Amino acid sequence: MAKPRAILKRTQSVKNIAKITKTMQMIATAKFKRSFDRAVAARPYTDKLTRLIGKLADAAGADFAHPLLDKRTPKKAVLLAVSSNRGLCGGFNTNAVKAAIRAHKALLERGLEVEVIASGKRIASGLRYKKITPDAEHTHIEDKPTFAEVDVIASELLERYANGEIDEVHVAYTKFETAARQAATTEQILPLEPPAADESAATGVQQNFVFHPSAEEILSDLLPRSVRLHVFQAFLDSAVSEQTARMVAMKSATDNAVEMIRDLTMLYNRSRQTQITTELSEIIGGAAALE
Repeated sequence: MAKPRAILKRTQSVKNIAKITKTMQMIATAKFKRSFDRAVAARPYTDKLTRLIGKLADAAGADFAHPLLDKRTPKKAVLLAVSSNRGLCGGFNTNAVKAAIRAHKALLERGLEVEVIASGKRIASGLRYKKITPDAEHTHIEDKPTFAEVDVIASELLERYANGEIDEVHVAYTKFETAARQAATTEQILPLEPPAADESAATGVQQNFVFHPSAEEILSDLLPRSVRLHVFQAFLDSAVSEQTARMVAMKSATDNAVEMIRDLTMLYNRSRQTQITTELSEIIGGAAALE
């Protein structure tokens, strides 16, 4: 059995760790609330814009042509892998790396040339560990991404796709569903696939709208915005998923530290009791020897 002094030192170390993990849990909880509000606030606009594009595409007709809708024989694809710059968030980064690797493998199996863009130090190092070297890395986007920061990446992808340099764009990220569920997934954002126009749930009759300017002009303006917004939503979802994972991981670490402190305290009491018993036995034995 370890000596009481050694057990006390270990207990103090665990207490210090528990303070750190508890503090990180509280910080992650505060950041989660802010990230959650931003992600939830943007989602209704994204959904409405998607439905509006469906109505516009239906009104424009099958003859409407736009570079972002151009489906050509794919030769080169871009995979944008999104994660975080920091660790201590459970399996968040690991799951994002696995999703990116699966997407990369699927694109290669289709015979495509794949260009990988990594956003986040952890996913970049994870991909390099798996022998996938990112062609570009973005590590300046922290846990509170702004539209301006993300738009730099999205605008470059839009321009390259319109110029015919790339034929497909995929985003691998962690999609936030609920506080208890986040899923690492991959979505194709280019070429665009306009959704079908909404049908009236009450009458079953398609709603007709008069567009001014024409549906074609409005659709030409909204399609690039839709791509930018979908990329931004992926970064927002990744940010809130990161804080959720860190909050859960730090709570688990704190609970484990508290349990370890309790076990070490019991071990210290037993060790101290054994030491006292030994000392008493030695005193009694010495006193008996003097008689």
